[in-house]
Amino acid sequence: MEKAELYYQSVIDGMQDMVFVMRVSNDGQYFYYEYINKKAIEVLGLTTEIVGEELASVNPTHVTSVLYDKYREVVVSEKPLTYQDTFHRYENEQMVSETTLTPLWDNNVINKIVAVTRDITKLKIAEWEREHLEEKMKISRRRYKSLFIHNPEAIFHIGLKGNLIRDNNALEKLTGIKANFIKGISILDIIPEQDKGKVKKAFYQAIQGKPAYFNTVINTYFLKDAFLQVKLAPVILNRSVQGVYAIIKDMTVENKVKQKLIENEEKFRLITEYSYDLIALIDRSADIIYASPSHAYVLGFPTEDFIGKSLLDLVHEDDHSLLRQAIVDSIEDEFAFTIEYRIRDSQNEWYWFELNGQPVFKKNGQFQHMVTVGRDITVRKRYEERLKNYAYHDYLTNLPNRRLFQDHLTKMLALFERNEKAFAVMMLDLDNFKEINDKLGHDVGDEVIKEFGHRLQSTIREMDMVARMGGDEFVILISEVESLQNVKQVVNRIEMSIAKQWNIAGFNFEMSSSIGVVVPSYNQFTVKELIKHADEALYEAKNTGKNRSVITICE
Repeated sequence: MEKAELYYQSVIDGMQDMVFVMRVSNDGQYFYYEYINKKAIEVLGLTTEIVGEELASVNPTHVTSVLYDKYREVVVSEKPLTYQDTFHRYENEQMVSETTLTPLWDNNVINKIVAVTRDITKLKIAEWEREHLEEKMKISRRRYKSLFIHNPEAIFHIGLKGNLIRDNNALEKLTGIKANFIKGISILDIIPEQDKGKVKKAFYQAIQGKPAYFNTVINTYFLKDAFLQVKLAPVILNRSVQGVYAIIKDMTVENKVKQKLIENEEKFRLITEYSYDLIALIDRSADIIYASPSHAYVLGFPTEDFIGKSLLDLVHEDDHSLLRQAIVDSIEDEFAFTIEYRIRDSQNEWYWFELNGQPVFKKNGQFQHMVTVGRDITVRKRYEERLKNYAYHDYLTNLPNRRLFQDHLTKMLALFERNEKAFAVMMLDLDNFKEINDKLGHDVGDEVIKEFGHRLQSTIREMDMVARMGGDEFVILISEVESLQNVKQVVNRIEMSIAKQWNIAGFNFEMSSSIGVVVPSYNQFTVKELIKHADEALYEAKNTGKNRSVITICE
């Protein structure tokens, strides 16, 4: 029997969970330590001297109150009980635990309770981070859904085979067709026969990953001969085209106005005087034949300065080829085009405009001129840039996030494979950051995270990258490493920067960081493997006493 007890004690001492065996008093109200395993001694800083002591004489009052409630509940219910709580390690680090209390019987009386306590801190942190990420994804999906459904322009979502998947509310307002009524049919089924060829051409271009445009005239519930301008935008996920969005503009009124304006130049000038859009006539070389008065008060140049000059003189040089090609294709294929480009005003400020171009031909088919209408979309483009920034940058520090870092690391690996220029990946976090959150609050903790990112950013070159992986964990990509000494110099700069006094929200304190570094020596590593090696080096640095760095050559 004695050997059996030693065996079971050895097994329990080998467990990674904390184990307590508590003797229950005859009245079921008090509990005495009968056994604790080595893990409990190690984590809580206890000694075997507490064996025989009553629960209240070992623990603080607030802890004792909670434990009495749980242990007495087991005695009354005569059933096992599992609950979660927080506890402090002996070095005062707060953790999250899950405890299961199991009653033991002797002659139909509960005389002992076995408590098994498991540290679930990392699990809870992962759950909190996942919940935060899921909430952000829900908000993103709601924004996308709202943008799609409530967009003032009619939108189709088209599959790769040309089948219509869904549409938004604006489609019914435009055509009178009820939502989802056309779901599953081919886009060609609603296109007039004479336009099907150019629609096929535009759709093929879109599923190749390039935006495409076409015009068509259809009869709707509300209007006969509605002139529609359609933009086909590819839906690209993970670098693969998953479908196509057809964004439809009703240009019937504009088209009729253009036709009338072309027939009567005087009426054309009269109407353009009251338009804030930039309306112009240009020839095939993009030279301006006529410019509406709106050019003067939108761009700040006298209207007469535009006549005879090239539209390209005002367009950003990076957009010249786009505009030239659009004009050539429009005249050749005899269809309207829509492009987005940047244009300069009199103060040398650049603005984004959406330009609609409509070629006009004489009765004999000869090109006469191009009617262009430019609309200021600067606000929309800036909003789109902000959305793009949100997708690739951390919301708190505005530094690159995990997604952008992995993209850059992928490119660095490809570059390393070609020219074998060494690089390094550093994983860092703040030592004892959790104490800042617990003692000073999460708002101060957020400011510490931002300051940490700022200090890291100030220690590296423009060609290198700092990214936030989550929590207080950051990663640095050092490119073009000439020698291991270069890496050590960067580490030293970081350590000196972190060691400087911290002043956050009126609090003064000192911080330190643990750093794990990997330098690959050949090109067979994946992005995931390199990040894992850097994380392992960081873990090794923290286990050596924190405020340490570990540099590993991956071979």
